[in-house]
Amino acid sequence: MENVLLINLDDILHYTSVSGSIDELKILPHVLNAQILYIEPILGSSLYEKMLTLVDSGTTSGDYLTLLNNYITPSLVFHTMELYIPLNAFQIADGGVYQFNANNASTSPIDEIEKIANKYRVIGAKYDQKLSDYLCKYSNLYQEYTNNIGLVEKTEVTPRTNWYLGNKYKNNIKY
Repeated sequence: MENVLLINLDDILHYTSVSGSIDELKILPHVLNAQILYIEPILGSSLYEKMLTLVDSGTTSGDYLTLLNNYITPSLVFHTMELYIPLNAFQIADGGVYQFNANNASTSPIDEIEKIANKYRVIGAKYDQKLSDYLCKYSNLYQEYTNNIGLVEKTEVTPRTNWYLGNKYKNNIKY
């Protein structure tokens, strides 16, 4: 099966504040990566392959449509943005790596870009948890989930956030 995407640009525009002028060809590879990195481990290979087959054939309906629209899509949108934002700030070409500089705009520092990507990561992790909870509660609706025989086992969802090691200043004393 060729690269089937579970979401499209309209889904991304619906769930985020991304501009409608975004280049679809630049964001779609991040959709595929987010599917493989975040969605397949939650679903397990069997249910993931079933969802790809249903979407590819245009026959997604019933409980599978509910799963796709209410749980997979929001998670996938936010993880796509998490991957897209830091990498979109740069272009890789034959001559090297370039940073875009739009007319009448200034580029954001890399730490600001990472903060924005982290916000999407946190939101995506919350939707991952909702997806996982739904599948556990309604596992009887998805035979592929309960009888996973695929290569990727279902995994426990854990929040993916940066570490906070505390403030280096305590009582105005620097550590």
